[in-house]
Amino acid sequence: MDSSSWQFIVGVRAVSTRLDRFLSDNLTDKSRSYIAKLIKGGYVLCNNKKTKASYLLREKDLIIVSPPKLQVYDLKPVDIPIEFIFEDDDIAVINKPAPLSVHVGSGITDPTLVNALLYYCKNLSGIGGIMRPGIVHRLDKETSGIMVVAKNDLAHRNLSNQFSNREIKKSYLALVHGIPRDEKGLIDIEIGRDKNNKTKISQNSNSPKSAITEWELKEAFDKFSLIEARPLTGRTHQIRVHLSLLGHPILGDKVYMKGFNSNIDNRLKKIVKRHFLHAESLSFRHPTNKNEIQLSAKLPRDLDIIMEYLGT
Repeated sequence: MDSSSWQFIVGVRAVSTRLDRFLSDNLTDKSRSYIAKLIKGGYVLCNNKKTKASYLLREKDLIIVSPPKLQVYDLKPVDIPIEFIFEDDDIAVINKPAPLSVHVGSGITDPTLVNALLYYCKNLSGIGGIMRPGIVHRLDKETSGIMVVAKNDLAHRNLSNQFSNREIKKSYLALVHGIPRDEKGLIDIEIGRDKNNKTKISQNSNSPKSAITEWELKEAFDKFSLIEARPLTGRTHQIRVHLSLLGHPILGDKVYMKGFNSNIDNRLKKIVKRHFLHAESLSFRHPTNKNEIQLSAKLPRDLDIIMEYLGT
């Protein structure tokens, strides 16, 4: 986050405007999500008191915005091998290996993608916060594949808006149990944090959200199918949950594959080290020059080995 601060005195025209809307109108270079984080984190004071984003302003209210200083480099750079597919002054597009967490979180103590990025990149956006510099989106620890990273705040805001507006196109390769009856389809099922198991995402949720995934059969084997999945929304575990609900869970998925272990012979069990999900391609507009960019990440060797085994 930025280390500068801002101060406003509310005029007549802004009376009854929501606090978050007022700040969005006046801090035009800051994203709405960034402003929401500042308010929620207590970095916005109204008349020297913390308040909610929905607070309706009154004339002569004093608003002070004091973001915390970015402390990115408290994290240690770690030399983790990362394939850079594309890089310039604004962004880096990488092929994330697995298993590698994107950033620190609950129960994560091992080095993450952020540690690797700090080793390779001199500058990263600070909008994601102290522990997530440069991170615009994420992949699960066991999911490999393509990601775009922001190297400055302007790029971060632009890419975040493209994700929010569903302008960025993503496709994944997943090896699933069974062979679908149709060659392609669309899954439109709301999902959210499971009521009974907070580590799972499911339909059984107190706060389900819209989730839409397009899928297409790429290749069929004896007991498995290679699926191309294109998420139109960006929910946690979306592809894993949707394919499981379709009746075709992803091979190696420890959370959503229950009941399908009998499909896996002993030799295959030895070479399946994680769930077979790989972010293959990403299409977006460059945040600065506005050129259309479409890039792909090759399948890693551990998944290639599985494909070779099934093809024999």
